Amino acid sequence: MISEVMKVCGLDCDAVCDVLEGYAGEGVDFSVEENCLDAKITMTSELDRKSFDAVKSKVYNAFSEQVYCAEDRQLNELAAQLLALNGKTLAVAESLTGGAICSDLAAVPGISANFYEGVVCYDRRSKMERLHIPKALLGAYGAVSRETAYAMVKGLLRPPVDLGLATTGLAGPQGDEGKPVGLVYIAVGAGDFITVFEKHFTGDRNRIRRSAANMALFYLVRYLRGDILQL
Repeated sequence: MISEVMKVCGLDCDAVCDVLEGYAGEGVDFSVEENCLDAKITMTSELDRKSFDAVKSKVYNAFSEQVYCAEDRQLNELAAQLLALNGKTLAVAESLTGGAICSDLAAVPGISANFYEGVVCYDRRSKMERLHIPKALLGAYGAVSRETAYAMVKGLLRPPVDLGLATTGLAGPQGDEGKPVGLVYIAVGAGDFITVFEKHFTGDRNRIRRSAANMALFYLVRYLRGDILQL
């Protein structure tokens, strides 16, 4: 019996299962555990190793960039490991996630060597005062915008910080600024290489916030691996 794990991020359980249905009948059984877009896929089979690896390779290709680990590792652990391997110091600015990302990182022993600070800048005034985001930018684009997420990371990038990660969005129960609940912007980067992702999450307030935190850690892992290109 062969049993292996694949970790993916960005799809809910139904979407993961929809992809896996394409490989039913190829001799590999799949089980899925998903929590706010962070999914663990367990693959078990009685096939020989060569046949199993052939199916596994096709599944990896199907999920493509959503795969982040070939073993049962957590996003926060991978992020901490990669920060250490890259010798980077991280700072985090959180709006809708309210400190969830910082809490995840702080749960990893030894993270203090690479995690400088976290700022929960929930209110517009905090974004201006703590991250020096211009009032005119917030007025023109709103607190939940690609431009604000970019500026949040820029506001973090002061020595000794090498790398910034930021989230801003609407978790509900109602929208704001004419923007829908579930709209989230996640920014990650350093210097002039800052990438902003626009996401549209579904579910209740807590699921949206947790999904945003998971996706932020996922993009941090991808950035540290060199898997994110400038958009």
